[in-house]
Amino acid sequence: MFNRTIILNKMKTTTEQLDTMTVTKVITRSDFRTILEGVNNPDMISFVSKVPEKMNQYLDYWLIGENGKKTKNPNPTINPFFESGIYNLSRKYKIITGFDYVKSVNRRLEKEGKESNFIGGFKNPDREVWFEMISKGLVTDRKTHSKFYLRYQYCEDSVIGKPEHLYNGNPIEKQLFESYLTQKNTDSYSNQGLDDTLNFQVCNLDNIMFVSMGKEVYELVD
Repeated sequence: MFNRTIILNKMKTTTEQLDTMTVTKVITRSDFRTILEGVNNPDMISFVSKVPEKMNQYLDYWLIGENGKKTKNPNPTINPFFESGIYNLSRKYKIITGFDYVKSVNRRLEKEGKESNFIGGFKNPDREVWFEMISKGLVTDRKTHSKFYLRYQYCEDSVIGKPEHLYNGNPIEKQLFESYLTQKNTDSYSNQGLDDTLNFQVCNLDNIMFVSMGKEVYELVD
């Protein structure tokens, strides 16, 4: 269980922009999804999320031989955190949703004195986008259309304080499980041609706990 008062108090005391943050409405994630369906213009929001970290089940599943070939390890080290999972509890502000990705990248290219010729897509043209846009604030998975995600961009200083990691509801230091984390793609934005890349991300609505949007502060429930 998470103490909503502690979470909100931490948000209120971290930055002036969140000084008056108190829940004004409790709504279902389905209701919030309906709100996001109508978001097609840039809007600045804040939110608190509890996201499961992506982890490997084993530390050394593959072994690299002297010849450079990979072989399966007959006795790999089991990840003791895999079954229960590790959760990342973070608070974000100055988050922009409802934006036009291509236009936003091209505006940044112009500011950097470069040709504004970005057309979107991935660096690898054969890579298929895994999601479909419902609105500029909401996307769904292309395969099943059963998962829904807040679509947003953020700045490097958008995260308030240090993210907290939780194991079975209790704080845990990242160094204890870091070696089990899956590697993240660090080349996601190289096709933009920007020095200051536009960081475009999504967050599963199931993982969002609180959202400050417009004049409301929503607590999301199932």
